[in-house]
Amino acid sequence: MLHFSPKIVTTLALVTALSAATASLAQMQATPVSASTTSRSNHSLAQQNATWHDTTPNQTITAHVRNGVLTIDGMVGKVQLNYNIERTGFMYFFVPGVGTAVVSMSPIADGVKVPNAFDGDKLAFTAGGHSFELSSEGNLLSKKKQAKADVYVRLDSATVALGRYPKMGFGNTTEPPYVWPLSEVAPQEKVDYVVTPPPMPKSILPQTVETASTHSQGSH
Repeated sequence: MLHFSPKIVTTLALVTALSAATASLAQMQATPVSASTTSRSNHSLAQQNATWHDTTPNQTITAHVRNGVLTIDGMVGKVQLNYNIERTGFMYFFVPGVGTAVVSMSPIADGVKVPNAFDGDKLAFTAGGHSFELSSEGNLLSKKKQAKADVYVRLDSATVALGRYPKMGFGNTTEPPYVWPLSEVAPQEKVDYVVTPPPMPKSILPQTVETASTHSQGSH
């Protein structure tokens, strides 16, 4: 039988313990991550990073605004609005100090349902304690026999300093930056026809000094 000194026995014990720890660590590092775990992790990350940008709801808005007037709490904020809105996801109404009201005909995140907000030639709703109304010459909704419709409204209070004046716009995003198309030129049928009046009689037209003197000499 071999006999070792206490010092050698202690050294061998330490070497054995270190070898076991190193082997255990190597085994942990070599264990592969399952594909299902990676997939679930990526899916959760995608859900966290998902936004409402560039999304089109199931029910879009098709409306024609003619010589429209936007009022907030009964005060006129914008006039002569002319837009052809074709199958658009959302309408936007910005008021300084209040924010941007996002209007949709389909449910949206944090949106409040407003029954019959579209009613003939008007779109009316309340957001952030303020009353919004868009009026138009003629039915707003373009679909035949559709005069009334519910909407969902979300107020984006983070955009209170977007500008100094009220705006109206439309697009396919529920978060800034929003789209603010310029109002179109008034339709041709709404332009007043200019009638040229007949010329004034020469007898009442103003005369210069030379003309008056010539007329006076001719009369002698």
